[in-house]
Amino acid sequence: MYNGRMHPVRILLLVVAVLAVSCTAGSGGPNATGPSTGSPTTPVPVSGSEPASPVANPCASAVPSPGDGGGSLIVFWSDSPYPSLWAVRPDGSDRHRIIRTPQNAKRPSISPDGRWVAFDGAPPGKTPLSEFHVQVVRLDGTGLHTIASTGPRLWELDAQWSPDGNRLSFDRMPAGAVWRRSRVWTVRPNGTAARRLGRGMLARWSPDGTKLVFAAPTPKSDGDLFVMNADGSGRQRLLANSDTDQPAAWSPDGTRILFSRFSLGMEGADVFVMDAAGTDVRRLTRARGDDIAAAWSPDGSKILFTSDRGGLAQLYVMDVDGCNQHKLTPSDTSQFDPSWR
Repeated sequence: MYNGRMHPVRILLLVVAVLAVSCTAGSGGPNATGPSTGSPTTPVPVSGSEPASPVANPCASAVPSPGDGGGSLIVFWSDSPYPSLWAVRPDGSDRHRIIRTPQNAKRPSISPDGRWVAFDGAPPGKTPLSEFHVQVVRLDGTGLHTIASTGPRLWELDAQWSPDGNRLSFDRMPAGAVWRRSRVWTVRPNGTAARRLGRGMLARWSPDGTKLVFAAPTPKSDGDLFVMNADGSGRQRLLANSDTDQPAAWSPDGTRILFSRFSLGMEGADVFVMDAAGTDVRRLTRARGDDIAAAWSPDGSKILFTSDRGGLAQLYVMDVDGCNQHKLTPSDTSQFDPSWR
């Protein structure tokens, strides 16, 4: 999803970058941390500014929430030996590759029934990393087929399943990562009934399937957060500021939204959460480097994110208040864009 620590606009661009992610070193940091300042009970102002005075570390005496977050599988993509799909259990065991192909495969999303994975990459027969189109494959690596492709002039990326599994949302934009001209679309899993919903990208379904939260550039920002109905109607802005925000997921109960923020004038990114109405914004991570929000656990007790605080981007898990952050499965390759079912 990103390549080292860089300007927020470049981070957003590299969400859809055509080149394979190179493993540049990030700033080091501990593997188990919590927010160093700022209490989970003190919201960060919508403008993105920080509290005027530091407060005590709220995680100093925090007790880890029990369990591993539920669900049965986490899927992600790794950059070695080429962009490819991998899976691991929530407890960090049984790490394995889903599909073995020289074609690039990025940004996986598990279907609600746990049988299929949607992703984007160059379809069979195309030059690897030359095109990005939405495909689906079974978790055992069989049944690969393309469901959204309009040829080399347009890219289709970041497919996300609706809660009932009947549709997938995705971004469509001119080839070459022209993300400011991205539009959100939906399509059936068999590739039929494609529908354009409107300008934006990185759309995420609400748990009841009636709404989508998404990012879109505005005159004052490269990414404000918006919400719209599943048919594209009722578009309204949730969060506006000069920073760049990117949605990651709704909480299982639909009351909160997880997102990443790339602040102007600062290197790196951090994980934030807010109420579904766009209020009560809270910062959850403060490690050096890029902390990128990914998903809520199925039982709502954990948050999954990636971080390059130790060098390579790795999978991390924390409690919903930002405490008890720990690496899920150490690896000598980078790991990006996980999905949890």
